[in-house]
Amino acid sequence: MIRRVKSIVFFFFVFSSVFSQNLPGEAEYNIKRATSKIVIDGVLDEDTWKSAEVGGGFYQSFPTDDQKAIDSTQFMISYDDQFIYVAAICYDIAPGKPITNTLKRDFNWGRNDNISFYIDPYNDKSNGFTFQVTPDNVQREGLVILGGDVQDDWDNKWFSAVTIGEKAWYVEMAIPYKSIRYNSIPEWNLQFIRQNQKSNERTTWIQVPQQFRSSDMIYSGKMIWDVPPPKAGTNIALIPYVSGNIGKNHEDGESTITDAGTGFDAKIGLSNSVNLDLTFNPDFSQVEVDRQVTNLQRFEISFPERRQFFLENQDLFAQNGFRTARPFFSRRIGIQGSGSTQRNVPILGGARISGKIGNKWRIGVLNMVTDEDKTAEEVSPAQNYSVAVLERQVFKRSRISAVFVGRTNLGSSFVEYDSTELANSGQLRDLGGNEIDPEDTLITLSKHNYVYGLDYNLATVSNRWQGNFFYHRSLDPGEQDENAAYGAFLRYQTTKTNIRFFGRSIGEGYNAEVGFVPRRGVTSLGGRIDFNYFTNGKVQRHGPSFGPRYLINAEGKILDKNFSGGYEFQFLNSSRFEIEAEWQSVTLTRPFDPSRTDGEELPEDAAFDWLNLSVSYNSDNRKPFTYEVFANSGSYFNGSRSNFGGNFIYRYQPILQVGVNIEYNNIQLPDPFNDADLLLLGPRIDLTLTNKVFFTTFIQYNTQDENLGHNSRFQWRFKPVSDLFIVYTDNYFTDDFSVRNRALVVKLSYWLNL
Repeated sequence: MIRRVKSIVFFFFVFSSVFSQNLPGEAEYNIKRATSKIVIDGVLDEDTWKSAEVGGGFYQSFPTDDQKAIDSTQFMISYDDQFIYVAAICYDIAPGKPITNTLKRDFNWGRNDNISFYIDPYNDKSNGFTFQVTPDNVQREGLVILGGDVQDDWDNKWFSAVTIGEKAWYVEMAIPYKSIRYNSIPEWNLQFIRQNQKSNERTTWIQVPQQFRSSDMIYSGKMIWDVPPPKAGTNIALIPYVSGNIGKNHEDGESTITDAGTGFDAKIGLSNSVNLDLTFNPDFSQVEVDRQVTNLQRFEISFPERRQFFLENQDLFAQNGFRTARPFFSRRIGIQGSGSTQRNVPILGGARISGKIGNKWRIGVLNMVTDEDKTAEEVSPAQNYSVAVLERQVFKRSRISAVFVGRTNLGSSFVEYDSTELANSGQLRDLGGNEIDPEDTLITLSKHNYVYGLDYNLATVSNRWQGNFFYHRSLDPGEQDENAAYGAFLRYQTTKTNIRFFGRSIGEGYNAEVGFVPRRGVTSLGGRIDFNYFTNGKVQRHGPSFGPRYLINAEGKILDKNFSGGYEFQFLNSSRFEIEAEWQSVTLTRPFDPSRTDGEELPEDAAFDWLNLSVSYNSDNRKPFTYEVFANSGSYFNGSRSNFGGNFIYRYQPILQVGVNIEYNNIQLPDPFNDADLLLLGPRIDLTLTNKVFFTTFIQYNTQDENLGHNSRFQWRFKPVSDLFIVYTDNYFTDDFSVRNRALVVKLSYWLNL
């Protein structure tokens, strides 16, 4: 019966679809209310689908952007008072099964066959949502931010089902209005993207030039409602949790500690497009440990945020400024240290209001309170953190925003300080446990610290021009001179060229304690140009790139110079090869041991020049065995450095994935400076028994940190956004493999719609 229904549907779509060129702003899809109840089972036999408008005519965006899809795709959309419904037929003519590497939720988009549904319910071509499924019905959802970036850490409740036939696979989705934010306007922006690994093509409903991301919402059509979408109604979700843990710090000789906890998150819809998020006694014990790195830099390294509460609407709260000049870095809240030295500072609770007001305005307000850190009371009293952003869309796609970031000491006492003197005293340490120098971001005992400023994000309708411009100032009881940071970035992109320029200046007195500013008192200038040549052969794209960077101190002296140039080949089978040469000149602003082994230090003001050559190769990612390898060699300060490594993965698709990450650094320096052999080894096993049960084991052997770490995590998603986690973590010394610490955590969370 099912096969007969599918055959009827197959021929219905083949002969009813109109294959025309779908261009941005011209293509339209008319969505109508469902005429019958839709059962989410992957069988498109409802009367609603038989009468719905059919969308199709997909074009390639890889390997070309002017050819129709090899395997065509058709879709339909409908709605009722609770859900938006999406149906799709993904034709699959080539023999063999679709390529799906894993059953794990939030899969790697580029390495799995999938169909993606993108909507921009604000009609601003900058923000929206995406919902994606593989032929194995593995789900992935994300927030679309900054015009086309996809933030896939966002998690929410929706439903899907997939069936596989002889010549196609069939999809049904039901997306609750309560799971998204939207304006009740009659036109939304719409895009469908299909990643088809087996036929080696990426296709889209709206044509996208191959030099741009397929997710760029400027390349979208219109989804026109027969009546404006209904209001979501009462929208309150409560996500309580209970947890228990047992652990012991063997390194410090502490006794075994057992603990239990409970808390909750809540999501309250204040309107269709504005949401209030609350958290009380949040617990992030299920979050995967940081991936360790070999740190040969002189300054602090930024680790990514993985905690769910801080990820939603990250473009509002965490994208102001530049990557190395952020006024807000969420990991400053509730985390100290990283890797084996990381410890959590208790977060008592927090609230966040975010969303769209009308067609032009967005608002974001975040406030969180942390308890004092019992393990380091002298540097971590109770704190209140706040962030506020008000954003206005200008012109067609550009945005201007005002930002405020604050930290207030809630402790019984605080100190008035001079930030430079306090940093030099060695009392403070960065996220990696290293002493903070005068140019690093400070975490202090001061009464308060504020940062405020303006950002302008440029995005043209043609998508050729993009830019970011910012001006921020800090305010605290310490030094007030030179307390500004400002910068500009401008990109011009065409089919064959990608040109970028940037400039950034950080004042010596700019103190963003809740931000990420690894170096102060310097100005950076630079640019880069890439050339792209597209072919019809085995090499899909190739071209050179080159550009300079300069770092200048407050007196106008050039501290660092860098010039790099390379050539990249992107092959039709998805593999990639790149070769690069880099020349750099460095002047030290403080003593530094290049081996990072606490050895003899090079003196302040010492200057060095060196040249490095590097090569890298990424294999065909459609194969069960894939790898990425790299190597570079050259001089390094007053010696030499050789570095090589790679990431090797074997997949028994789609159940098991076994991989290992390797990086080796050999540093040779003249006496009396230390040589170093630094090895970072990271085996990993991912077992996905079903699309609801996942098990991951991750081991990290790091000779630089003298640590062997292990993290095993079991997750059972027994209902949508409701999980049972069992996490075991331990760390060992690398010399005798004695235990540093151990911990076992069990956590149960449940999503309740009220």
